[in-house]
Amino acid sequence: MKKLLLPALLLFGAAVARAEEDLPSVFVAPLDGDLSQIQGWQPALGEGLAEMLITELGKLNKFTMLESTALESLKDEIRLGEEGYVGKGEKVEKGGFAGADFMFRGKATRFGSKAQNFGLGGFIPGSGGNLGIKTTASDVRIDWRFTDVASRKVIKTGQAVGTENGMGFDVGVGVGGHGGNIGFGNSEFMNSALGKATVKALNTIVEEVSALDLPKSGRKKAKAAAAERAAHAAAAAAATLRAAPGKVLAVPAKGILIVSVGSKQGFKSGDKLKLYQSVDTKDAQGNVVFTDEKLAGEITIDTVQEERSKAACSPELEPKEGWIVRAP
Repeated sequence: MKKLLLPALLLFGAAVARAEEDLPSVFVAPLDGDLSQIQGWQPALGEGLAEMLITELGKLNKFTMLESTALESLKDEIRLGEEGYVGKGEKVEKGGFAGADFMFRGKATRFGSKAQNFGLGGFIPGSGGNLGIKTTASDVRIDWRFTDVASRKVIKTGQAVGTENGMGFDVGVGVGGHGGNIGFGNSEFMNSALGKATVKALNTIVEEVSALDLPKSGRKKAKAAAAERAAHAAAAAAATLRAAPGKVLAVPAKGILIVSVGSKQGFKSGDKLKLYQSVDTKDAQGNVVFTDEKLAGEITIDTVQEERSKAACSPELEPKEGWIVRAP
């Protein structure tokens, strides 16, 4: 039983790996917004919401999610190897990034509370920010789309709205010039009405995307087309090589001959070839002016090398060097 279990596990692992390779690869672009007040919250808004979406879309197991918010850190790892800080056998080479099939793009067209009752003033020295308490409804709307990276065609669009009544948290506070910290890691934001409204909008997006079947991407279509062209070219080249005639190079023993075709021309042990006697027509001066081919019989390849083969023929045949062999 144990002997059967290991091969089964290996086959299962290989199948899972193939399935993962077949998943469309997706990167989430940092979200932005149309309103001027939203722009003031960048990049925390764009990268924070993107991080949340990467996490939630990754849980669907429908996509291969690609890193999009920490690319500079990945590039730094490559630069460490290029500058000699990482061993040759350990460094990450440039050019190894996976390609994206699709881009998920979103815009927060509404993001905030409809009214603000009062502000508590700046609470981080030198930040110029403020902490405000909102008691009205917080409202978030995110317009989103999936775009084929290779063709720029928009595959699917949608919009998600989330509202929440209660105390809101004003993320307009400036921290290091980057706006508020938006994301799962910010408990103040997540516990606020605005945070809860954001999660509702994101959940709506994830629910809609979970039912989405993306078509074959332009990138994969191009790869498949290139592979098909290469296969056709290889097949045509192999057919041309196989169709080219060979010659008898030597007859070391009765019924045995060496011919000038082999594995390079696509032949293998057991293949049969037609054997043709070369019949020369000469002029009055003895020069060969025409060579005709007369079918003499059939030979069977025994041992194959790259451009040579040993073959067997009927002992009744008496092939000569220079005779022609062809694929049937």
